[in-house]
Amino acid sequence: MYFYGKKCCNGVRWKQSTQNFERHLFSGTAKRRRRVLDGKWKPGKTAKFTLRERGKVRPIDAPHINDRQIHKVLTKKVLAPLYGPGMIYDNGASQKGKGLHFHYKRLKKHLRDHYKQYGLQGAVFLMDFHHFFPAAPHALIYERHQKLILDPRIRAVADAVVTAVPGDRGMMLGVEPSQQEMVSLPSALDNYIKAQLRIHGAGHYMDDYDAILESMKRAEEVRDDVIQRAEAMGLIVNRNKSKIVDISKPFRFCKAKFQLTDTGRVITHGCRDGMKRARRKMRYFKTQVDAGKMTVQQVEQWLQGQIAYYENFDDHGRVLRLRRLFHAIFIGGANHV
Repeated sequence: MYFYGKKCCNGVRWKQSTQNFERHLFSGTAKRRRRVLDGKWKPGKTAKFTLRERGKVRPIDAPHINDRQIHKVLTKKVLAPLYGPGMIYDNGASQKGKGLHFHYKRLKKHLRDHYKQYGLQGAVFLMDFHHFFPAAPHALIYERHQKLILDPRIRAVADAVVTAVPGDRGMMLGVEPSQQEMVSLPSALDNYIKAQLRIHGAGHYMDDYDAILESMKRAEEVRDDVIQRAEAMGLIVNRNKSKIVDISKPFRFCKAKFQLTDTGRVITHGCRDGMKRARRKMRYFKTQVDAGKMTVQQVEQWLQGQIAYYENFDDHGRVLRLRRLFHAIFIGGANHV
């Protein structure tokens, strides 16, 4: 607990609450440990705020650092080791050594593998869960705790994190154990798709699913079966976003565009909305530079982040357009960006 208490301080040592926490970390850890062992620990109140990401409103619950210490120990030493063995390799969200670009690489590999066997015949089934965190069924999570966490004291701590959300549905965004719970929540569905339906080209990134099938008919059968099983588990499928796409046509998955060509090459493009935002921001930064509130060097540093994103895809044209726009707005007649 002391080790993970130190981990909680990384990156937030400028906060007064973090400084107080670290100053009394040794004695505070002993007190919190005793409360956990005595069964008296309960999550405290969280700081609630709202984030708006590209039009999506996300309510965030930020726990106090005292609770974050216990959350981190619970996640790293209990939930991750218990849930990890039951998760498929192609579940790429919120795991060490994986992530969004890991999932992109796996999806590209699945498309190439499909092309070697079937060519451009087949379909891609895409599925999305509706309100994945707010609609998570507590009964399903408690059932997994009962099955996997044998120590009643540890199970009580894990249950307390879930109970902190009123009602019988929902998990908090911003709480570390909630993230681990939700990443592995559909593992039974994942294993059914991979093992029993024997779909090699299937993957799962948080609330988004993709599966590559050999025919449109097979894709429709899998769609009906998987949606039925997901809803039987208590998960809510967004039927408007769930669709089947011909494999020869481009499709979007997690804000990226994928296209399998007739030569077997997979072409990927980043989020096109990012270009609109980048152009809008660059023109705004021009007014800030003219007012003396920003420097051209600061804008150039921001630009490198935008370019680095598109360099992960086949978006050389977008990279050039961003550099040319920066050159036209800020540099003028100079010969460099």
